[in-house]
Amino acid sequence: MIGALLRFITAPFKWTGNILRKSSTQTGKTVQQSGVSEIARQASDNDNLDQVVREADGQIGNSFLFTELSRPLLAERSAADLSLDEAREISHQAERFYTHNFSLFAQSNLFYEQVEQGYLNEALGVSHNSMDSKFVVTMDRFRRVLNANTMKLHVIYTPMLLLAGLLLGVLTIMIGGAEKVPMFIQKFAGNGPVVSFLVDGFWLFVIASGQLVLIGLLYSWPYRVTQRNNLFGLDNYITSKFSRINQQFQVAKRQALNVERNMRMSQAAELKEQAGIWTITYQWFAFRLLLCEMTVRNKIYQVRRNTTLYGVAGAIVCLLVGAGTIGLVAALHLTQLGFWDLASRLGAMTLIFVSVSFLMITRKATSEVLRTLQTREWNRFHLIDLHHTIAEHVGEDKLQIVTFRDRNRME
Repeated sequence: MIGALLRFITAPFKWTGNILRKSSTQTGKTVQQSGVSEIARQASDNDNLDQVVREADGQIGNSFLFTELSRPLLAERSAADLSLDEAREISHQAERFYTHNFSLFAQSNLFYEQVEQGYLNEALGVSHNSMDSKFVVTMDRFRRVLNANTMKLHVIYTPMLLLAGLLLGVLTIMIGGAEKVPMFIQKFAGNGPVVSFLVDGFWLFVIASGQLVLIGLLYSWPYRVTQRNNLFGLDNYITSKFSRINQQFQVAKRQALNVERNMRMSQAAELKEQAGIWTITYQWFAFRLLLCEMTVRNKIYQVRRNTTLYGVAGAIVCLLVGAGTIGLVAALHLTQLGFWDLASRLGAMTLIFVSVSFLMITRKATSEVLRTLQTREWNRFHLIDLHHTIAEHVGEDKLQIVTFRDRNRME
């Protein structure tokens, strides 16, 4: 029954949100129907990766009051397209990573995650328009949008609701409605100080309750729905990205382990080159996966940290709004109440609103990220067993060397 009532109340807002999203959703569907493999092919053939990202990336659309991103397209080679020439190009990217002289003394910054992200950008070759450039750009875009939505909720919309409620409460006091309560409440209220205070400010209590209902609706929908949609799109993108890298790793690994099967001694130089290329390639895919994981860790940390900071900032702004409203109304003598009577009523509204809003209704905003991202379904670095692959690779080579050496001695 309560769920049906809430759906009925929020139906007009949902219709409005659907109208606002209609144009952006249609554009996003058109882009998605173009195919991921085509985008990956263009990204691999195009020197200007940023242009491909701008043309192929998911569209930004505004849901009701908040920003929602469509699922970005994956600009990553498929494992079936991994040829020797492409492996040679990838080995050159790995060479830049292995030979890059990273600074041991980074520029000082208040937030270490920015220093870490600078290292990750260098390691992933963002300045060289590598295949991971779009991944870094996409992660940063989602970070900005998720933080912006949280900032709007805590620092803009919540203080606005409080201010509207306080002004309505002041208007109620001005017309004398704060002391007019239904007879049955006066009859059963009693003479306790707390109950008497609520009777004196009955309509202020009603306004405060209405504010909390509105902030609850705002958090549950559209904020939570929009954030979950953004996180679902990001989770799907990361899952596809890590899966594609893992598939490429497996292909390069098989090529490295079996490169000598169709070779002869007359092709010794070619065999040596190809074995080195495929070995460096599969190791670089593993390092790419690790560096991309660190990028995700970096961005998600910023999102969770900023969610907490925006909550604290929002509470402070609300307290300032409450204090400012009390001071302004008292300075302009808009009511017949004394300063302390006015401050007790509006101050109580402010404190109740701030306490319930930030400590109860929106307190799970920080953990929403962890509940939505399905990290157990990601093909992460620790699952590909790079150490076992290297041990198997080197062990097989050494075994063949010993086998042929003993055979030659017997002959």
